[in-house]
Amino acid sequence: MSAARLTVVPLMTIEEASAWTTAEEQQQAALFGSEVRRREFLSWRAIVRKMLGRETQIAYNTLGAPILIGRSEHLSVSHGAGRVAVLIAERACGVDIERWDRNFERAVRRFLTDEERALSSDNDFWAVAWCAKEALYKAAGEQGLSIRDELRLLSYTGDHLTAKIKDGEVLTLSVLREKDYLLVSVS
Repeated sequence: MSAARLTVVPLMTIEEASAWTTAEEQQQAALFGSEVRRREFLSWRAIVRKMLGRETQIAYNTLGAPILIGRSEHLSVSHGAGRVAVLIAERACGVDIERWDRNFERAVRRFLTDEERALSSDNDFWAVAWCAKEALYKAAGEQGLSIRDELRLLSYTGDHLTAKIKDGEVLTLSVLREKDYLLVSVS
């Protein structure tokens, strides 16, 4: 695999996803009280297998993040806005998807520094910044990081952001804007 692959699709029905998921995964999903949660759980697993093959094994690491067993690729998933996003890359990666109508105003001081808030006066920036911080957190793969202070947004152009995890390399994040959702990814 040479480049990161991002797939964003509407949630599958349970029947559609069942063709690509294991009996154990279907039993786990059946325990969720919400049909939407069951569909999210099964949909992203089905997408991974459509991308990498039916035999692909999925587990969780000690932080609770999904991983691919016996493969070198890294995996990040997100679901929301009636969709599921799957990012598969050769290095640590992260993806977050959110509905546009989610209100971030009350949380903005907890996840953005004064310098980060000054990066843009764009009305959508808080949503973009939230998704960026979530994607960075997933890519960092480190428990206990301060989303506000250790995941730093450096610049914002509308379609891209640059950022750092702690004092690491400068990373470029991509912004995808659709009618009813926003997606930010880093790989």
